[in-house]
Amino acid sequence: MFRCKQIFVIASFLVLAALLLPGSALTQQLTPAMKDAIAWNDKLKPMYDEIAKYLWDNPELSLVEFKSSGKLQEYLANNGFKIEKGVANMPTAFVATWGSGKPVIGILGEFDALPNLSQASAVTSEKPIISGAPGHGCGHNLYGTSSATAAITAAKAMAAHGIKGTIKFFGTPAEETLVGKIYMGRDGVFDGTDIMLAWHPGDTNGVSYGTNLAIDNIKFRFYGKSSHAGSAPEAGRSALDAVELMNIGMNFMREHLVEEARIHYVITKGGETPNNVPPFAEVWYFIRAPRRAQVDQVRAWMFDVAKGAALMTQTRAENQILTASY
Repeated sequence: MFRCKQIFVIASFLVLAALLLPGSALTQQLTPAMKDAIAWNDKLKPMYDEIAKYLWDNPELSLVEFKSSGKLQEYLANNGFKIEKGVANMPTAFVATWGSGKPVIGILGEFDALPNLSQASAVTSEKPIISGAPGHGCGHNLYGTSSATAAITAAKAMAAHGIKGTIKFFGTPAEETLVGKIYMGRDGVFDGTDIMLAWHPGDTNGVSYGTNLAIDNIKFRFYGKSSHAGSAPEAGRSALDAVELMNIGMNFMREHLVEEARIHYVITKGGETPNNVPPFAEVWYFIRAPRRAQVDQVRAWMFDVAKGAALMTQTRAENQILTASY
């Protein structure tokens, strides 16, 4: 699990060095600064292992990653970085900065976990630490720690060799719910950065060149009328029926979308008891497609589906777009 992060840290600094040292290239012999960065990476390995394991043992969901964010901030501050906390009005988002002047090199670091994925480390079969608790299914305990280590190794080598420039580590929370980077970008946190480096744990070591799907993150809420389901069902209007009809409509829509489009949903609220007609229900959707215009088309259609579900059930529909990205 830890082998990939070492290669990433080395590769990250090779990219940094290629940008910062005139005439250097990844195909040329390693410069003294690059060699020093690799040496610093090896020196920091025990600390890296400790922090990555700490994040694994303390998995936290999006926007409440207080222990994970704090641990990474401490790691960076102890190695000479200045910390700006709570950026973009998110308490676990932060920016750690070292150096001054151009170029400004940004490194992204994620650290949020996923629900219901609690898992003991170094075990290849399912073994929850706490059943139903969060866990790091996407390896963000490695992502944040490796990125912070890359920033530190670059700064150490730059300082030792008098290389000018600024290193910025962006602690980006809530990746799993499509929030952190979107709100940070909206508030200008990334402004002035000349290049941004990112990575993600995977089953191979390599450079990714491509795009991700555009996405909308939307909740639909339906409001009906409560009634006793046994004695007066005719007086009620089921918000849950509206949610179910919307989901059926969306599933029929799939046949007519571009092949790469994706539709995911969960019912977050469906009522309290079968004996009462649910007056409120909510469904949460992610819709994805290769291009922004394609997502916009799906969203316009799904708004019509929601209106139709409300008409069929004599309920009222509303929606809330939480986030969206290209």
